Amino acid sequence: MDKQYIDSFYDRVKSDEKCEIFSLSLPLFLINKDLTVASEQFLKTNYDLLHTDIDVLASLFFNGEDYTLSPTDLYDGLIFSSGGMTKVLKKLEERKLIKREYISNDKRKKLVCLTQNGVELITEIMDNKACMLEKSFSILTNKEKDDLKKILAKLLYSLNS
Repeated sequence: MDKQYIDSFYDRVKSDEKCEIFSLSLPLFLINKDLTVASEQFLKTNYDLLHTDIDVLASLFFNGEDYTLSPTDLYDGLIFSSGGMTKVLKKLEERKLIKREYISNDKRKKLVCLTQNGVELITEIMDNKACMLEKSFSILTNKEKDDLKKILAKLLYSLNS
């Protein structure tokens, strides 16, 4: 983004009290957009996967006991429709990144589990994305990173209250 545009934006919001809040929200939006676009390009180019695919793999990796969740837990947590989730799960299962297993006491329900390939892939992707993010935030000092983490956590927790 052009520095002149950014300077003009900040000058404008400083001069108008009603718009000052945008000096907080617009940078968050633009930073998120930039990180998302870079991440999507990286995932598509290197792994032929979309963010929705990675969201499922990451949810299983971080939230699932033994990397396992029910489809309902997955689409509730990811705000997917059940139809959209079915398409993503089918794609990941075809690529042998997940498997779906029946619950032993109820043959109508299946659990979604990461396969060893899925664990290895999501670990590799998270390592690579962490390097990308480190570069993006390298302009900040450690103190600034710690302060930003606390501020963002405070904002994030306030969304649920």
